[in-house]
Amino acid sequence: MGHRRTGTLDCPQGTGHTDEMHDAHDQGTVPAATGGPPDHDDPGLSAEGGVPPSTACHPDTDIDLIELETALLCAADATTLRAAITAAIPNVRRPVARISVQVVDDASMIALHTQWHNIDTTTDVLTFEGDTTGPIDVDIAVCVDEAQRQAATRGHAVIDELVLYVLHGLLHCSGHDDKTPEGQTRMFAAQDELLRSIGRAPISEHLS
Repeated sequence: MGHRRTGTLDCPQGTGHTDEMHDAHDQGTVPAATGGPPDHDDPGLSAEGGVPPSTACHPDTDIDLIELETALLCAADATTLRAAITAAIPNVRRPVARISVQVVDDASMIALHTQWHNIDTTTDVLTFEGDTTGPIDVDIAVCVDEAQRQAATRGHAVIDELVLYVLHGLLHCSGHDDKTPEGQTRMFAAQDELLRSIGRAPISEHLS
């Protein structure tokens, strides 16, 4: 990406369903909180969307790499999410400058999806990358309501689903896409490899 405007993610307030991960990943100028849609979508990545920055939240920062806004999670799940992201950083293809993760509900996710891409539905994860050439600098919004639905269907914990969503976004930042069946197969395999590398059970092999 060329120019990047700084800021943190919108705070959640808090329907729909997805059968497989179809996050939105944008490459281009980060939009202002009240501006129009991002400059352009990356045609090699999945669904369309973006995460507008805001100064409304005050995320917890870990050595300037990981910023989390996890008010919708219990303390144990927030700790698990941070630990999973920290463990994943050495295993992604690019160095990391900043990863900001906002856990939102359906209402907030629908608002984000609608505002930036005129798609009036919730989704599992939206990623917004700050720089596609240098170290990873990304904002990621993950939907806890969608994670609850998918976790119930897939038979694992909600936090496992949320970890998967964040890793999915990081893999998009590492050059993966899932728009084609072949790309999806490769990405799902990479997700499971990344999950195993941080000591977690694979999930993607069970997705359809």
